[in-house]
Parts: sequence; structure tokens; C-alpha cells
Amino acid sequence: MTRRTQVFAIIAVVWCVVIFMLSSQPADESSETSSTFVDIIIDTVFPDFDTKPAERQEEIRDTVTVIVRKGAHFSAYALLGALIFQAMRPVRDKRIRSGAAVGLSCLYSVSDEIHQTFVPGRSGEVRDVLIDTGGALTAVLISLLVIYLLGKRKKPAGKD
Repeated sequence: MTRRTQVFAIIAVVWCVVIFMLSSQPADESSETSSTFVDIIIDTVFPDFDTKPAERQEEIRDTVTVIVRKGAHFSAYALLGALIFQAMRPVRDKRIRSGAAVGLSCLYSVSDEIHQTFVPGRSGEVRDVLIDTGGALTAVLISLLVIYLLGKRKKPAGKD
């Protein structure tokens, strides 16, 4: 195992710990964290937010909250998928490497959602597992595209 592979493996494990810690937050604490980002987005995207009717403000806040919370799931697992993909670099078969990276990310997501059922006010959601897995899959597909494009760039001109 190369030093680079070890570094990516360690970072992936550390990232799993970060995800676990975030998932350990009780619902009210987690909502408070999300609210900070929601407020920043609303202030940036809707400068006239305070002039809108209360019903419209609630609708906007609810929509932005869903986007922030689900976007956090997608992003966290996209990073995990990319890290695992890089940690598995010694596996030369890209199908196996890709499948393992997405599969391991999915398994961690399932375990994380189960973990959340034991946290006050939180629940495990199949929808979140799908979003998490979609994030990992997207990152792996982007990684494969980058590998493909870099490989094409290294070939001599005129030879495809």
C-alpha cells in the first residue's frame, strides 16, 4: 500500500468519524446548525425576504431547509465516496474499485441511519440512504471522468 493510499484511507476513516459525530447531534442541535446556513442562503438569495407575506416566508424557509439538509447528506457522502475511491487506487479494475467505493459508502450510510434512530429526535430515513448513495455515486463517476480525460490528454496527438 502506497503512502498516498494510506493517507486517503486515513482521511476516509476520519471523515466517517465526522459524519458519525454530526449524526450524534440531537434533532434540536442539528436543526440549529442547519438554520445558520438556511439564514445565510435566505439573506443572500432573497434580500427582500422580510417584506414577503408570512406564508411565503415559511414556504421559502422550508424549501431552503430541505435543500440545505439533503445537500449536506449528498455532499458528505460524495466526499466519502471520492475518498474511498482514492484509497482503493491499488485496485486496477475500475468497475470493482467504483462498485466498492459506492457500496462501502452506501453501507456506511445505512449504518449511520440506523445509528440516528438512537439519537433523541432523529430518525433513520431510507430516502437519506438513497441521497447519500447518490452523492457517492456522483463523486465516483466524476472521478472516473477525470481519470478518462487525463488519460486522453497523455496520449500522443492524433491517436485516440
